[in-house]
Amino acid sequence: MTDETKAPETAPAVPTFAERLGIDGAVDRVEKDGYQTAMVPTARFADAARALSDLGFIRFLDLSVVDLVESGREDRFEVYLMVYSMEQKAYARIKTTTAAVMPSVTSVYSAANAYEREGFDLFGVTFTGHPSLTRILMPDGWQGHPMRRDADMPMEPVDFTVTRELYNT
Repeated sequence: MTDETKAPETAPAVPTFAERLGIDGAVDRVEKDGYQTAMVPTARFADAARALSDLGFIRFLDLSVVDLVESGREDRFEVYLMVYSMEQKAYARIKTTTAAVMPSVTSVYSAANAYEREGFDLFGVTFTGHPSLTRILMPDGWQGHPMRRDADMPMEPVDFTVTRELYNT
């Protein structure tokens, strides 16, 4: 073959964010904010967090729960973890959906402790392996989880008498 008939060389494929995590079942997601995001299986959420840490994403930023009750799915809670890499100057996020039980990431990111307790307290998501999964915002005797979209909202009458007397209205 002469130089003119040689097949063009192709550059090696750059692995996607989900491929870099090395988690079976991880799928890349395109988010409006442009941050690297992958959906991971619930059972592998802590493994994905460990993979993020190994990739240099060592700064924990946020862990939060969203109730997607209107979706009608059994796994109605979307849980996401947001982290940052100082070396790469990049953000990354992993997400999963769960019915209400998933592994804790406190062994990887100790700062997630209070965030997981908040997810448990307000949404009822149980993080298995958490060192002290107890209420953090609601009183110990509180029944239910107030941030669930199907939770009854307690009503308390508001008395404006003090305001009327203060402002002579």
